[in-house]
Amino acid sequence: MEKTHLYGVIGDPIHHSLSPFMHQLAYAELEMSNHRYLPFHVRAERLVEAVRGMAALGIQGFNATIPHKENLVPLMDELDSFVQVIGAVNTVKIDPTGRMTGYNTDAYGFITNLREIFSESLRDLDILVLGAGGAARGVLAGLLQEGANRIVVMNRTLNRAEALVERLRVHFPDQPVTPQAWTNRLPACRLLINTTSLGMGDDDGSVPDLRDLVADALVYDIVYAPPVTPLLAVARGRGLRVENGLGMLIHQGARAFEIWTGRVMPVAKVRKGLKERMGVAELGG
Repeated sequence: MEKTHLYGVIGDPIHHSLSPFMHQLAYAELEMSNHRYLPFHVRAERLVEAVRGMAALGIQGFNATIPHKENLVPLMDELDSFVQVIGAVNTVKIDPTGRMTGYNTDAYGFITNLREIFSESLRDLDILVLGAGGAARGVLAGLLQEGANRIVVMNRTLNRAEALVERLRVHFPDQPVTPQAWTNRLPACRLLINTTSLGMGDDDGSVPDLRDLVADALVYDIVYAPPVTPLLAVARGRGLRVENGLGMLIHQGARAFEIWTGRVMPVAKVRKGLKERMGVAELGG
């Protein structure tokens, strides 16, 4: 009997995740019928048990979403060099002995998608990032690797933003990033990136005031379910360009897929299938 290769995604919440559908779509397209990808609802207080259980069950890899990316770091046996820069894990590979290697594919996924829709140089561009959690770390590192040097990180807890900025300053000393306390009226910027759970119902429902954003600004929300988040709805109403996190999801997943299987995910087919499932076309705007 052919061995079944098991993979999955952990998070809290996890019901919204399209990762299982995405990976199963790729398996079907590549005729990898002995591969399975499952969602696992794991609360923060059960993370250590869950990770040990993954290895014990012979699961060969998993992704992580809110709120586990940072807390996975000390649980790994080995860390990819990029994880050591940003301090967050979203992809884990488990070898046959149970040894775990942590990776982060968020920066790759974000920048790959951003470059599909935004061709301008990021150098000397005013960029505002909302949030300072695990996803923000990948987004910021990706921006800095692309040469961005005018970034503001805004977070409801200022010391969390300050800690993230200090961490990145060690690796990108010549590219200033400024921490700022949350304000409901956002400062002028050309690129706004939301890495918080604002669009997932984990907030008080208020959307920041976007009136000071430049007329041709791009508002990018890494949340993809719902496809038009409250932030994107307001941005569209102001005539701004908008993008949700579906492209980032696909590209970070494609990188994880390659890490685990050595195969190239059929990205175009996966994108088409996901959009059909969600009943959406290009956001545009």
